[in-house]
Amino acid sequence: MDSKERCVAVFDGDIPDRAPVCDFGNGAMLGYTGHTLNECRNSTALVKEIMDKWVKDTGADLFFGPIETKGIFMDLPGIEVKLPENDQGSLKTAYFATPEEVDSKPLYDPFDAKACPNFHRYVIDMLRAVNEGCPEVMTPAWCEGVLTTTGFLRGTEDLLMLMLLDPEEARKVIARGADFSRDIVSAELEEVDADYIVYTDPVSSASMIDDNMFRDFNRDLLRRNIEHWKKDYDVPTMLHICGNTGPMLNDFAMTGAAAMSLDHAVDLKAAKVAFGDRMAVMGNIDPVSIMLNGTADDVRKAAQKCFDDAGEGGGFIFGAGCAEPNGTPIENVRAMVEISERNPY
Repeated sequence: MDSKERCVAVFDGDIPDRAPVCDFGNGAMLGYTGHTLNECRNSTALVKEIMDKWVKDTGADLFFGPIETKGIFMDLPGIEVKLPENDQGSLKTAYFATPEEVDSKPLYDPFDAKACPNFHRYVIDMLRAVNEGCPEVMTPAWCEGVLTTTGFLRGTEDLLMLMLLDPEEARKVIARGADFSRDIVSAELEEVDADYIVYTDPVSSASMIDDNMFRDFNRDLLRRNIEHWKKDYDVPTMLHICGNTGPMLNDFAMTGAAAMSLDHAVDLKAAKVAFGDRMAVMGNIDPVSIMLNGTADDVRKAAQKCFDDAGEGGGFIFGAGCAEPNGTPIENVRAMVEISERNPY
């Protein structure tokens, strides 16, 4: 099998020749190639060059790439965004400051390039460059998940307080965030020949909310969006949520995602049992202590344990528990590929 065939098999619930390797090394690839994120913001040709080299040198199967994730917010009036030289941007302000603004302030139309030139420049154009730079492997569309998108729009602390103290007001703003993230990905899929969707929702971490809040405020909206993209674009989704989300595992399996990327704090054996054949498990090597600071032997041991815990019978993707930091040795990414090759189905 080639990389795409291997990954499609896992997303479809079939058994590939071996477990694919997912590399979310968008920071690691910059360090390896000697470039900065700011250079990528200004050169899609450089993004293609970086992706081509990183894909060939790692041998992995699924990739993300160096995009400016805060590009989805830059076209909102009054939003202040800080763009560091070599890290993702950060928002200095929220868009919805009051309940009245949630009702009245418009969000831009992601399908209209004239209404959102920064979204198209910093996200769609860069995703297209990632896709075109490595056509033989799986490359994504992307957006922050429902609660994380809403947190950027309303302010994460304010959103969490609303969920606790004023649930109905929270539902109103979350509905707007959910619609916005759905349309962001749909607009990307209209423009980019993406193979899968990466939907990242760190505000749903068990460090931020509990499993009851996840069910009450997020699960069904995630499922609605994921089913929409599958129905209208026939593209599967990989969901990623940070933290020790053990209490939420059964709910993750109800989102309709084809694969669940899990933080290193999660018990993969428990995840495999909870998911059954409803979704694939991805993960979950510690991205800092092992991928960044460990040796290739450390990675091999950790990767083998992941496979032993969740890889038998298919439905498994090797990967770190979150994005690999800048400075991660490429040998450590290759070590995951090596363990995949040692454990064929």
